[in-house]
Amino acid sequence: MPGLEFRDLHKSFGAVRALGGVSFAVREGETHACVGENGAGKSTLLKILAGILRPDRGEIVWHGESLRVGSPREALAAGIGMVYQERLFFPNLSVAANIFAGHEIVDRVGRLDERAMRTRAAALLDQLHVPVSPDLRMEHVSPAHIQLVQVARALAFDCHVLVLDEPTDALTDAEAAHLFDVLARLKARGVTILFVSHRLPEVFRLCDRITVLRDGQYVATFDRPDATVDQVVRAMVGREPPDRIPRDRLAAAAGPAISVRGLVRRPRVGGVSFDVMAGEIVGLFGLVGSGRTELLEAMFGLARRDAGSISVHGQPIPPGAPAAAIRAGVALVPEERQRQGLFRNLSLVDNLALPRAALVLRRSIHEREEGDRAAAQMAALSIKAPSLDATPDRLSGGNQQKVVVAKWLGIAPRVLLLDEPTKGVDVGAKYEIHNIIRREAARGMACLMASSDLPEVLALADRILVMRDGRLRGELAGRDADEAQVMRLAAARPEGGC
Repeated sequence: MPGLEFRDLHKSFGAVRALGGVSFAVREGETHACVGENGAGKSTLLKILAGILRPDRGEIVWHGESLRVGSPREALAAGIGMVYQERLFFPNLSVAANIFAGHEIVDRVGRLDERAMRTRAAALLDQLHVPVSPDLRMEHVSPAHIQLVQVARALAFDCHVLVLDEPTDALTDAEAAHLFDVLARLKARGVTILFVSHRLPEVFRLCDRITVLRDGQYVATFDRPDATVDQVVRAMVGREPPDRIPRDRLAAAAGPAISVRGLVRRPRVGGVSFDVMAGEIVGLFGLVGSGRTELLEAMFGLARRDAGSISVHGQPIPPGAPAAAIRAGVALVPEERQRQGLFRNLSLVDNLALPRAALVLRRSIHEREEGDRAAAQMAALSIKAPSLDATPDRLSGGNQQKVVVAKWLGIAPRVLLLDEPTKGVDVGAKYEIHNIIRREAARGMACLMASSDLPEVLALADRILVMRDGRLRGELAGRDADEAQVMRLAAARPEGGC
């Protein structure tokens, strides 16, 4: 029987329609996925359920009764627990204080009963198998345990519905597996779970049914045992996925486009050497802490290397000098686009123009010229935006990522470094970014892509370099590699190591 129902939900922000009559049901005690491209309406739906937004029309029903929640506090009181993607918490307070924030336990005279909160928090953490003291300050808690503390907060108020928004974005595979074990136990206890994720393998592993939203509309609900990934992808994007550009052969290369010799960046990178040829896509894979990001940052000059050399087509690049790397033809698409890749207060035209303006040392930007150039760049990469004057925060995550890629392609680099190029983007944008990388490699660009998404590395890379503990532990031909080979190199300990 339906436990939670969304009935004809509508929500608009000015002229922009976020939800246009969404209706579907979640059975009591099931794990139900809600998926869709960025901009599909998932976040708006969750905010209505959490009491952050009110619908323009429609209602939410629980056990046949209309559920009216005007605030997050009311949602929690109604038994709806939310685990947000942003990991909202008070870093200066203890784990126990965070679990009970806003709903503290008090004694008969109204004073905080810290002992009762600590005891209850310890019981919840033990129930979730979280090895964290209730007295530990949240700023010292790992990302995986922060997620589980948020789950504990929901359980502290006997939630009937647990909603998780992209819960594994910052987790390792082992941490995600622990979270899934926790969710399986909660489901066995009768908790209804609404799971929102871009990661379809997780959805198919965890969920009983999958609901797809597209452009603010309900599209379909699939029973997971009868559905395929391709069916869900087609429903999400409303079209067949973009054709993959074939990689039958590498572009001819006279020699390495970029050479790294003995690169050291303490304490994360220790003596790394390799080449990337023109027209080649090299995948750089490693588990969290392997040193992938630190290696790319040292190559680009964001961090000063302690030893070693880097050269582009035989021309040495001085350490700690991003400007010199850019002039030599090296560009970096960073892992954190919001913090490192975009100026959120500037227009798309300005974001796209700045790398080129810095390269030619312009003191000003010619608006008409750069506007025409920006329009051409956005068309070439199929970037969807309200206007050229829009700021990046008005774009979906996938379109923001394509803006970061486009601004560097605008200076025609010879070497493109990419750190988690499809992190947090929907499946349609992921395919498009993959094809952009393939296209640029086919034109002769050397591409070095660091990713924790092993299927992505296997799908794209001509060669795969595997890092562990700051060193390269092996190299595999992309055509012949499989997941077991790569993971064996990434996870095994060196002989005689600890």
